[in-house]
Amino acid sequence: MKKTVNYDAVFPVFNIENNAAVLKDGRVAIGFRFEGVEVESITSGEFDALAAAFQRATRTLPVGTVIQRIDAYYHDRHKVPREAPTFTQKQHLHMQDRPVLRHRAYLFLSFGNEKQPRTNAANSVWARRGRSMLKNPFDGIDALAERAERAAQEFTQSIVRGRLELARLNDEELQNLYYQYFNLEFARQPDAFHRSVQPDPTHVAIGEKKVNILSMAGQPSTIHNTQPSGRTGVESPFVTNLTLDLHVPHLLITNFLVEDTEKVIATLEFEQKVNRNLDFLMTHENKIKMLELDEYISDIRTDNKNLLSVGLFLVVWSTDNKMRETLVQRGIASFRAMGGADVFVETMDTTNLFFALAPGNGYQNYRWLIMSGDNAACYLNCATNYRTANRGELMSDRYGNPLLVNLFNTDLNNQNCIVVGPTGSGKSYTVGYFMLQRYEAGRRQIIIDVGGTYLSLMTALGGRYYEYDPERPIKFNPFGIPVNQAGRYDLDGDKIVFLTTLLSLIWKGYNRVVSQAETSVLVRLIPLYYQFYNAEETRLTPVPSLVGFYDWLYNYLKDHQEQEELIRWQKAFDFSEFFTCLDPFVHGHYRDVLDATESEDISANQLVCFDMARIKDNPLLKSVVTLLVTELAMDVLRRYPDDIKYLYMDEAWSMLTDGMGKFIETMYRTVRKSNGSMCIITQGVKEIEDSAIGAIVVANADTKIILNHQDTKQLERVAIVLGFTRHELDKMQSIRVTASWREVFIRQGEYGKVYRLEAAPGIYPLLTSKPAEREHLRKLTKSYQGNIVYAVRQWNEDRAAGAI
Repeated sequence: MKKTVNYDAVFPVFNIENNAAVLKDGRVAIGFRFEGVEVESITSGEFDALAAAFQRATRTLPVGTVIQRIDAYYHDRHKVPREAPTFTQKQHLHMQDRPVLRHRAYLFLSFGNEKQPRTNAANSVWARRGRSMLKNPFDGIDALAERAERAAQEFTQSIVRGRLELARLNDEELQNLYYQYFNLEFARQPDAFHRSVQPDPTHVAIGEKKVNILSMAGQPSTIHNTQPSGRTGVESPFVTNLTLDLHVPHLLITNFLVEDTEKVIATLEFEQKVNRNLDFLMTHENKIKMLELDEYISDIRTDNKNLLSVGLFLVVWSTDNKMRETLVQRGIASFRAMGGADVFVETMDTTNLFFALAPGNGYQNYRWLIMSGDNAACYLNCATNYRTANRGELMSDRYGNPLLVNLFNTDLNNQNCIVVGPTGSGKSYTVGYFMLQRYEAGRRQIIIDVGGTYLSLMTALGGRYYEYDPERPIKFNPFGIPVNQAGRYDLDGDKIVFLTTLLSLIWKGYNRVVSQAETSVLVRLIPLYYQFYNAEETRLTPVPSLVGFYDWLYNYLKDHQEQEELIRWQKAFDFSEFFTCLDPFVHGHYRDVLDATESEDISANQLVCFDMARIKDNPLLKSVVTLLVTELAMDVLRRYPDDIKYLYMDEAWSMLTDGMGKFIETMYRTVRKSNGSMCIITQGVKEIEDSAIGAIVVANADTKIILNHQDTKQLERVAIVLGFTRHELDKMQSIRVTASWREVFIRQGEYGKVYRLEAAPGIYPLLTSKPAEREHLRKLTKSYQGNIVYAVRQWNEDRAAGAI
């Protein structure tokens, strides 16, 4: 019969007071919550700097100090908001179906007196059932506590740099951590030791949980501060295979014991001297090891390195023996993936070590590997998983853990965005995923599209969809502006820029450059027209319009032929050509495009999409209408200054020409000031390079989203044009795509991360851009009389049956 052990005898802590734990072996342990850097967020050079800082910090600690790093990885459930809207709720529920791997990290420093003997399997607190080897382990405890406080403060000041943070644990937090550790319960907070300890020859049972411990028994032949992650290939901490990459509930516990370097070297040199005297008895293999030890000692002395003993342990558990064995095998593979490190699966010593690895109790460990401080630093894990934002779009990290990503980050210089992805990379799928959540969050959105990409999404959300038809154009009067209380039309600078751009586009097209002199003339003429219109009692048109401007300008030129300013204008401005180009929009085929007596009010619609597919082959009309729609969208932005607003241009780079550069530049500035975001979606960066305002667009888009690129050279060009570093390029090259999810790289400000985007089955049909899938949903929507929710359910059933 198994004997149950009482915690009172073997619990390693004597008392918790003054934000420190006094252990039964007479040591004092001080604990910290360790906030590391987000995984993949820093370069290998920055990892090297962190390791060097850690090594320097260990030199500040007295001999015998133990630094203990505890990484707790545990499963939690994704929490679904109670009142999330329909489709956002579906996405949350989809993510609730999987366990989420959380991570908490702690760092403990434990200090003892010089008389304390080294621990072995026979004299540990566990083995002696709570009795210390020292006659009076608490002799001088007050002085020790004071020394511990000073040493801990100096150490933490040395190690904390960059984005690393240490927060001191108070008495309650220390007690809670012990409850969590000895219950192996990290997803919630136990209030007592609810589980008994039952030793076993192959494991230790903590209540119903059967625990195995894997110890590093030998170092890899080559050690680095970083190595490529086994999952993604991006440079990560050397121990990354034992951290997030393992992706199962587990503990990774690393103990560093500060050695007396000179004393250890003296011992090694004495052993070498004895070995040389027995040289005639040595085997060839022993002689090689002796030469290696000579080189090792020389290296320590030459570079003035310090020595640390390191114990690296993986703790796994399960209630099922078969699963526990699987976890052990995965642990062994993870150790070996760490440069081929040797690993030992503990058996009889499992219980002893489980107590020795308790928070702050690292000195009770007796599995040590001695090494230089720089090598020891390689085993420090300073990475954690992505942190979630307080609000934003629901996505996942690279491991599938849900989190919020705030793509409207007001801490940045602007909230504008560029999306770059070649054909088939999922641009519309990605942007549509954001659009859906933003709509249900109450954001205002306007999309300029070509080809009906977002029709299904617009139908599902009840947005207003305009498929521009030259025979039935959208009602628009580009010269229409609000009337003030006196009944006059007040013209502002933004409207002058817009009308100048529009008239230049009609006149010169998008291949000819409008000179500075020509622009200056238009900037003077437009206000003159409004002055004339406001002054006239009898007006030729009901409201200011293109026809009215055309007629006024014709008469103005005729009536002021001798005016000196007009004579100067005529030398720089070809009025005859200007009238000829405007004529189709005033009297000809395109008259209805710009001749509405009043503009259609779309600002009441929260979600609006303009599809330009019917005019995509008419370069002039497409450019003019796109500009009109954009200006109409800008009116919406200005009308709702407090609302968050998004303007998307999908494959709209044909309009980014010299003739429209000023307007686009103004639009970027206006969107930012109007609490808005502009998003340009493009297949590649060549359009940016070829555009005269490409540099302005890049400089004014602090958020850049890069999708999967199969062509490495094309991706390298993206990095050059958009200013990505080599580390960021590595992350972009590591993007993965599967049948159920895809990854995207998002850089906001100075930091870029790879996220996973996975739409729930109830959302995916609304986002797909595959023609067959999209058409099937449209047919189903029609058969269900416009109820797209019913159509989506049937779509998924058809897909499961292989009908799509």
